[in-house]
Amino acid sequence: MKIITINVNKGGAGKTTFAHNFAEWLRKKERVLLLDFDDSVNLTHRYGYFSDIKTTVVSLFSEGVVEPIQVAERLDLIAGHKNVELLKEKVNMKRRREELFGKWLAENQKELESKYDYIIIDTENDEGILTENAIIVSDLVVGIAEASKDSVVALSSLREFVNDLNHDFEENTQLAFVANKINLTEAASKELLEVLKDYPEYSGYLPRRTILADERSIYDQQLTREQDKIKRQVSHVFAKILAKVAAV
Repeated sequence: MKIITINVNKGGAGKTTFAHNFAEWLRKKERVLLLDFDDSVNLTHRYGYFSDIKTTVVSLFSEGVVEPIQVAERLDLIAGHKNVELLKEKVNMKRRREELFGKWLAENQKELESKYDYIIIDTENDEGILTENAIIVSDLVVGIAEASKDSVVALSSLREFVNDLNHDFEENTQLAFVANKINLTEAASKELLEVLKDYPEYSGYLPRRTILADERSIYDQQLTREQDKIKRQVSHVFAKILAKVAAV
């Protein structure tokens, strides 16, 4: 069972869109558990509105017990919740607070490994306590960068953050970078790709297309021939991410 976290400390990069489409691509052949650590609950709302606290990350961190929701074939969800900000305040008061998620994984390892091949975590755009919990246990962290001046700085900060956590907790979490919302006719997109091409973490780019931001994943829509080309491009990037995590 491999664990992949999607993170960058910058809003608007398309982190949730990436997590959603990646999970939908992956579940076609693999068993996936998807977790929403973001208090915006945007990823959760792609699948519905869930009021039972027992199905959320709040219950996982507060009680150590959670009931994943089956949202599709080979795909379960531990939902986000609007009270995640309050949850973080409570978690920050606990001992060994950075390792609570890892403790839950260890206590439920046999059951989780019998049910899932991959765990995917969508975090907030931060370096907060829930994000730390996710990164520490992850095999791979995927940083998402849109075509803007701040993106390279955000990715460099993510690299430093992951390296610091690896050092402090004696882990070996790896990194992958994906450029998002790329338009090859625009200077900002070309400049970002020119910088990223020399990064060992760089794993490809996703084009700026409305279909990728739809509430339904690109894998659950009727596509035109041109849109199908986009899907193949997206799938190629996802396959590179999967190859990276397989090598960890």
